Amino acid sequence: MSEGTFPTEALDKRSLGEHIAVHLQTLLLDGQLRPGDTLPSQRELAQRYGTSVAAVREAISILSASGVVDARPGRGTVVLPVTQQAPSINLWLGAVHDEVEARAFLDTRQVLEHYTIAQAARHATPEQHTELLEHLHAMRDVQGDPESFIQADLALHLAVAQAAGNPVVLRLLRAIHMPLANLLRAVSTELLQGGRFPALYATHEDIIHGIIRGDAAGATRAFDRMLDQTTEGGTLERALGGGAAPEPPLGTGFLEDLHWNLTRLIGPMADVLIPEAASELGVDPGGLTCTHLDRYLAALARQLPGAKQAEWQALAELLEKRYR
Repeated sequence: MSEGTFPTEALDKRSLGEHIAVHLQTLLLDGQLRPGDTLPSQRELAQRYGTSVAAVREAISILSASGVVDARPGRGTVVLPVTQQAPSINLWLGAVHDEVEARAFLDTRQVLEHYTIAQAARHATPEQHTELLEHLHAMRDVQGDPESFIQADLALHLAVAQAAGNPVVLRLLRAIHMPLANLLRAVSTELLQGGRFPALYATHEDIIHGIIRGDAAGATRAFDRMLDQTTEGGTLERALGGGAAPEPPLGTGFLEDLHWNLTRLIGPMADVLIPEAASELGVDPGGLTCTHLDRYLAALARQLPGAKQAEWQALAELLEKRYR
């Protein structure tokens, strides 16, 4: 582990702890950090990243909660063996290619969420009941915006998993966030645009109210009805394109062009921001298409410091012209 492992330029000042956590986990996946390695002190990491100690402390807290590192006073921060870590979203391709694969994915999700719903019905606290209702109401309030609905839906189901109290299952659900977002995006958009939101929302109400009542069987039956809504009447097949040729990805040429230019602009943080901005859209970078381009470039812009915005705007316009 050398000093060159870490960036030499300061990071932008938004979500610094999250950026640092992502970069450190990337170093682990690349083999530059290994299980058993002790990280530099928080003060030294802050100097290398050009941030405050508080931002580094936040990053260590994130990684510690995810099981990536073990941080103990007087011992330092030690990278844990891979078998003890949370699955990384970067290891999942995030694509659901056809109806057969989608149904297999939904079957797997059903197994996991039957467990989390039943456990939440048995163990959720009054405070967690309140949090679940807040997530449910957030879904209701964004019914006119499919993308916001998807994010609210994901947040609700993760809150159920947290209330279940099993950190392993919670990590599994987080690891499949990207393909789940893709599938929800395809199906929910059709349901919402087809005026079927009330029925979809009602099933989520039944799930949450069943959990609050302690009715595990009723809540899991409601979840099964929700899954049926994604497949009945050809909804799933139409949402996945009905056999039509998928939109081609922008390809490696776009990613290489973007990486070269963004690295010139912000240095090593380009390696973090490129996949992170794609994950906001529920895709991996290799799956980006022309349809994603505007929103993807906007997501990158939100992560850049103000001093870089003018240069980025010129670069974004150039990329638009090249790859539209």
